[in-house]
Amino acid sequence: MTDFKVGEYIVYQNGERFEIGKIKRITNDGAFVWYHEGETAAKTPFDCMHKLVNGFTIKATSLGGAHG
Repeated sequence: MTDFKVGEYIVYQNGERFEIGKIKRITNDGAFVWYHEGETAAKTPFDCMHKLVNGFTIKATSLGGAHG
C-alpha cells in the first residue's frame, strides 16, 4: 500500500514537467489527483508522485484550499 493520503498535496513529475496537485482518491496503483480548475481528477501512478511537505502553505485556490 501507499503512505499518500486523501487531501494531501503532491508534485507530479512527467519527464521534465512538474505540476502541483491535491489527492482526491487513492487506488491500488495510484491516485486520482486534482491539478487545476475543473470538476475532474486525473489518475496518476504513485511512482510519478512526490509528497509536498509544505503543502500547508498553499492558499485557497482551485485545488480546494489549504490544510487546516
